[in-house]
Amino acid sequence: MSSAARILLLFFTFFSASALAQNPTEARRIGERAFANGRWAEAEARLAEYQKAKPGDLEVLSKLGIALFQLRRGEEARRYLEYVAAKDPGRKDPDLFYYLGRVRHGLGDWEKAITAYKQFLRVSGGRHSLRAHVTDNIKRCVTGMQAGANPQIALVENLGDRVNTPGDEFAPIPSVNHADRIYFAAARQGSSGGERNDDGFVDEQRGHWCSDMYAAKLLNSGWEMQGSLGGLLNTSRYEVPLGFNAGGQILYFFRGYTLYSGEIFADTAARKDEYSLQSPAYQSPVKAEAGDCNPLFFNDHTIIFASRRPGGQGGLDLWWTMRTDSTWSEPQNLGPELNSAYDEDMPFLSKDGATLYFSSNRLESMGGMDVFRSVFDVKKRIWTAPQNMGTPVNSPDDDVYFRLANDGHAAYFASDRMGGYGQRDLYIAYYQENQPEQLALAQVAVFSQSESTAGDLQEIREVNIPVLMYSSDKDVLSADNMKVVEQVAALTRNYPQASLLVTVHTDAGAQPKFDLYNGIKRAEIIGKAMTDRGIPANRVLLRCMGAGYPVAREVIDAQPNPAAAGLNRRIEMSLVSMENLPLRQTLERPVISEFMAAPGAQRIEEQTTGLSYRVEAAVTRQILTNDIISMFGDLAIETQPGTGSYRYTAGVFKQFNEAALLRKDLVNQGFTEAKIIAYINGIRLQKAEAVALLKKYPDLAGYIRG
Repeated sequence: MSSAARILLLFFTFFSASALAQNPTEARRIGERAFANGRWAEAEARLAEYQKAKPGDLEVLSKLGIALFQLRRGEEARRYLEYVAAKDPGRKDPDLFYYLGRVRHGLGDWEKAITAYKQFLRVSGGRHSLRAHVTDNIKRCVTGMQAGANPQIALVENLGDRVNTPGDEFAPIPSVNHADRIYFAAARQGSSGGERNDDGFVDEQRGHWCSDMYAAKLLNSGWEMQGSLGGLLNTSRYEVPLGFNAGGQILYFFRGYTLYSGEIFADTAARKDEYSLQSPAYQSPVKAEAGDCNPLFFNDHTIIFASRRPGGQGGLDLWWTMRTDSTWSEPQNLGPELNSAYDEDMPFLSKDGATLYFSSNRLESMGGMDVFRSVFDVKKRIWTAPQNMGTPVNSPDDDVYFRLANDGHAAYFASDRMGGYGQRDLYIAYYQENQPEQLALAQVAVFSQSESTAGDLQEIREVNIPVLMYSSDKDVLSADNMKVVEQVAALTRNYPQASLLVTVHTDAGAQPKFDLYNGIKRAEIIGKAMTDRGIPANRVLLRCMGAGYPVAREVIDAQPNPAAAGLNRRIEMSLVSMENLPLRQTLERPVISEFMAAPGAQRIEEQTTGLSYRVEAAVTRQILTNDIISMFGDLAIETQPGTGSYRYTAGVFKQFNEAALLRKDLVNQGFTEAKIIAYINGIRLQKAEAVALLKKYPDLAGYIRG
């Protein structure tokens, strides 16, 4: 644009604004048109301009209050609406008292909100469409009066104006592979679809922004936008991220002409979260045209979603479907324990497969949609009564799309509570402690294998396996330990497709090379006991992790903890398989107080579930006395019964390129035969086997080539 054109444009812009400012009638006309079309920011600006020029018009002041409520500017809205109600006590305007009730409700002024709602009921006709809603809101105000703070939540914080805008930000999805990154949807100025009306046409008067998908990252300075996911994924329609597959390589997302009609797509993510050109439609029973929405993809096997399809309890209900081989089961309602006559929506199932979060506007909410939590009782095979998450997660407004971070230390959600930047904003809730349901991994959702399941689905068997405790080699096979060995041997015989993994942990009482070697010798004692009981040696995997994964702290307040050694010396046994087992195993460890507990057990479980890599430094027939090995972390020795060879490994990684860096260091330190080993659930993977798993675990490509 030339300089002359810029000057001309600035002149006309200034002239138009000046002319409008000098013409209050025109400002009111434009403001009321914007108000009718739900363009609240423009309505507020123009009506405020009229109010400044011609103050005191109660109709304009009432509309200003409503527009400010829609912009989440609660205190300003309250002042306008209360002024109108006070100036005209006999006013019989249902909208005035409805929004006065909504504003006071949103500000947590429960009693005054009830007063305004009752005034609405007095002045509105018996057939007013909002009467039932207002009656429910009065009950929700009572719930709000009784609601308490959630002691598990340390802080709830808005992600800030570098992420949130006056638009609508919602559906936050934590990245699987990047702890400092989230993806989300936003209908905001500049979105790809522009402003479109309900028919899908560009309309700058009655249209609204369609949602695009964006990414944000946590930096030292706070949360920052990383931009949209680009024109390959964002189009002129609505796009909403739904989640990732278990490995984080596939992004599931929704695309439609409205948020209630469209398709689900699956897009393969390459490194650094770049996306391929084509996004194939995802085939499942979840169909928007059937009233289905907001699906949650759990461990690639189960989808939980909200739907208005027939057979529910009323409103939106939660349903689930499970994939068996290449087909999906018929969707089933999650039942009256979870669903109500109101809306249950936006489910999130934690990693344990048994703890469900969702949003609902049932009467137990304090207003709008609140976040609830329920746990599946495995013994009774029912869901516990949903519990309101309380403040500060929930507010008098809509609190939705709740999802725990991958490590359970925080949760992300969207809310249109008062004090935000616009419509819905993104928030983060920090927990006092990591939530245990995100630390326990389940192959399948526990509830999806209930006894009522029809068809050829196999019921999950629940087993508790006590951890073996020892103080020396002599009591590895103590009388109590032998009872457990017999039970585990019988269990192993019942699942011939699985291997038995025996892991010995030591305390930190000696040099690492002695800890490891003494530990693997104890593992061999268990291995022989298993082969003596008919378990083939090639199905028994033995390893010693040394003192690297303690469950009790060795030092407390700078003083040695005398109880730690007895707790950390332990032998853990479990069945492992590259495929899903119809088995839910719980290791029964000694109960340790929070003050003394160390996270070693959780750490090794997180590191070794699914695909992982270790670097094999050396294979020996005796103890490795090279002290240089001690400079590397996560040391282990592996063997199998009767082989007489010991494989020394270091490091545990989820990415091949990270393991490659450690291998290079080991070679430089004299371990010239060092090589990278891939594992699936703790089982060594041969390269021929890796080829068959490449689609499920794309990171294996480097392992296969290397």
